[in-house]
Amino acid sequence: MTISTYWYFDEFGPAKTVLKQGRQTLPPLLPGQALVAIRAIGLNRADYQYVLGKHFPPRALPACVSQEACGVIVELGPEPTDPKSRRHWRIGDRVAFAPMRVDMGGMGVLRDRGVYDQSSLLAIPDGFSDRQAAAYWMGILTMAGAMEMAGIGPKNSRGQSIVVTAATGGVATMGLRLAQAWGAETVAITRSQEKAEWLAALADHVVVADSASSFRARLRSLFPNGVDVVIDPLGGEYVGASVEALSFDGHYVGYEMVTRSSGTFDIPSLLQAGAHLHGYTVFRLLQQPGLMDRMLEIGMKYAPQAKPILAENYGFDAAPDAYAALNRCQHFGKITIAL
Repeated sequence: MTISTYWYFDEFGPAKTVLKQGRQTLPPLLPGQALVAIRAIGLNRADYQYVLGKHFPPRALPACVSQEACGVIVELGPEPTDPKSRRHWRIGDRVAFAPMRVDMGGMGVLRDRGVYDQSSLLAIPDGFSDRQAAAYWMGILTMAGAMEMAGIGPKNSRGQSIVVTAATGGVATMGLRLAQAWGAETVAITRSQEKAEWLAALADHVVVADSASSFRARLRSLFPNGVDVVIDPLGGEYVGASVEALSFDGHYVGYEMVTRSSGTFDIPSLLQAGAHLHGYTVFRLLQQPGLMDRMLEIGMKYAPQAKPILAENYGFDAAPDAYAALNRCQHFGKITIAL
């Protein structure tokens, strides 16, 4: 019998207020499952919204939280009968997680130990610390997948202009590093002059814009003929501003809804740009055959150039404080929790 200490919530609200710590008897391992001792957890803005009930809320309450982590396999369940479901993991292996395969509500990774399908486990690039491993795969699978949706990849990025908004977050910084490694012309958007100084090494252009209108104006001054791709977690009025900043046949990819869950745009601008509007989540990687494997290959190949930038680190018992820091948006890189 394995006892797990974990964080959960039984009502929606700010994580600092509603997260509670509890103890849980874990179920016996089923075929194809693994018991993992968690070493580090990566925090994500979407998880904060999830606790608020604003981002794909859980099926039922109480619910667990978090889907990015690094850990060590301490026990393996029986081999599954289906050969396609078998994984060649061993006890003692360090592993990370494929976020879209973690049952966040039912198990989550904000705990000291958990039971997970082996199909949710991923390899860790050589030389990565526990914190880097916990912070890595969500960023890669989000940004490489979003750029792929816009027709951008390692072989055709050179000469393409790629704009990343809210650029100081853990996911966005990795997108900039990937695009930079691929030879694209990168543009990082931030609201803060201080953060602009942090971003200088990650982008060819850093734009300080405190509103959608200033964002639109600054991009038009830099790129009179428009930009090729905008990758945006903000939503709201930034959708319309992005459409107006696109070049002909340009792509807008929205992967979050930080400012608002709806966005507006000017239809004549959309028509004139011949623009493509995309909505992206990492679940797309499970729906298109071969796509997940391609993104994993990119992640392993470009790991030296795309190592995550780490922000503050918190202890396990300070998890609510870590989420409060995430919500303040004053960090640069990925906030983590280490056990």
